[in-house]
Parts: sequence; C-alpha cells; structure tokens
Amino acid sequence: MVKRRLGRGLDFFLSSTEREGPREGAKEGESLEPVLEISEVDITTLHPNPTQPRRDFPEKEIRELSDSILSAGILQPILVRRDGEGLQIVAGERRWRAAKLAGLERVPVILRDISNEQVAVIGLVENLHREDLNPIEKAKAFHRIQTLSGVKQEEVARQVGLNRSTVANFLRLLDLASEVQAHVSRGTLSMGHARALLSIPSLDEQRLLAEDAIKRGLSVRQVEQLVQSVKTSKVEAEKPEPALRAVKDRPSWLKEIEDNLEEALGTMVAVKYGKKRSHITIECLGRDEFERVYELLRAAEGSSEAN
Repeated sequence: MVKRRLGRGLDFFLSSTEREGPREGAKEGESLEPVLEISEVDITTLHPNPTQPRRDFPEKEIRELSDSILSAGILQPILVRRDGEGLQIVAGERRWRAAKLAGLERVPVILRDISNEQVAVIGLVENLHREDLNPIEKAKAFHRIQTLSGVKQEEVARQVGLNRSTVANFLRLLDLASEVQAHVSRGTLSMGHARALLSIPSLDEQRLLAEDAIKRGLSVRQVEQLVQSVKTSKVEAEKPEPALRAVKDRPSWLKEIEDNLEEALGTMVAVKYGKKRSHITIECLGRDEFERVYELLRAAEGSSEAN
C-alpha cells in the first residue's frame, strides 16, 4: 500500500469526508492537500469512460508516456469508480493506455463513488489542465455538464474555473452545421472562423462559406468580412456598392467596439454607425441567452448608476 498526493485539479472534486487527518507538522489553519490511500489492481479490470471528452489519443504521445512509465512508474494514480463488475476510468485514460503499452499488469488506482455530473466535470478539468481538447470537444463537455446538472452557464463556468463568456462562446459552437464543427475539430478552421460563421443562420450557407474559407485560406478577419457581405447583400441588394467594400472601408474603432461588446456579452454584436442614427445589434440564440444578456445589461446599468 502506497500513499501519494493528488494535484488540486482532481482534489477539488473529492469529498472532504474522504480526506485523512492533517499532514504531520502542518500549522493550524493552513490549507492542506489531502493524502489519499491508493491500491493496485489488475489493469484488465479497468475500462474507459464512454463520455470521456477527449477522443483523440495520438500514438506518439502515448508511446512517450509509456516510456516514462517504464522508467519512473505511474506517478499519479488513476481515478476510477465501480461500473458493473469492473472499474470505469474517471481520470487517467492516457496513463491507462500507456501502462498497457508498457506491459504493466497492475496499476495504482483511487476508487471513489462519483456521480455522472462529477465524472463529466473531472474529465473536462483534467484535460483542460493537461492536454488541451479541441474547441468542439470542450463545447460538448460543457454541454454535458450543463445537461447533467441542470445549471446555467455561470455555474458551469464556476465548476471548471473559466469565466462565463468563455463557456458561452464554446457552447455556441454546437449551433454550427456538423460539417463546420468537424472542420473546427480537425483544426482546418479556427474558433475565430467558427464564431464569424455563427451569425449565418442557414446551415447550408455556413457549409458553403466554410469550404470557401478553407479553399482560399481566408483569415478570420476576411471571413468576418465575407459573412458581413452575405448578410448585407440580402438586406440591401438594391445598393450598387459592393457590400465587401463597405465593410472594408469601416473605421477600425467600430470593429474594436464590436469585439469589446462581444467579449463582455459572450455573443455576436454588430455596430452600425451613422451621423444621424446608429444601431447596435446583439444576437441571442434562444430565450436562455436572451435572458442572460438582458441580466448582464441590467447589472451594467445598476453599476453605472451606483457610480
């Protein structure tokens, strides 16, 4: 029987009733990491979690970790929970795969009674703090946490240690056409490209614009201009001036205002400035997002009055 420490990333989700007493020599009131007892089990009793947010395990990465395990052993135990007659991996699938490749017959594990919601959060947090997930994997993981726990985006953000606007921006990616999501997963389109395409409601048009952007190697700014061109041409088709030129001629400070508002509100914003009349358009996908943006604006108004 061996004793090791877990990093705070996973420790955050373990119940305080599972902790042993204070570390020897610790000062009163000191914030301590728990020391948890672990055991070794037959590696064949473990199986992956089917809802693991990470789907891609590069062979080179696993082989390098396998070599490390052969040299120094598994430095952090695998977190598991009971699943039928076996053990389901909650955190540590990379270590499990590498251990199998290294030919290990037994591996150290921590067995805990963990809910589906906790499994989703732990799996996401582990990957966020170690090997980055692609944007679509993150979006699906955030959505699973929200579905399992029935909480709002603010609570999901708190659980994973990110700000609400970041979580909101990832979740919006799930409104993209499946083909566009696939491009984002593969990295042929960036999250910036994807956010620009989100303002096009037609999934077919999203696909066409995405393919065009990839074929022509367009930057995020160029895709934003292309999207704005498509949207403007539908509303103002009778105007002789090309929409793309109109977008290109816009002052840079208007784009800066749009970027700042999008960051603050976590949704797409369009600013149209005129000498006599100007417009700020805030896009809200569904009632939940509408209410969220409304509450943000109300809070900003209250803060302004207080000052």
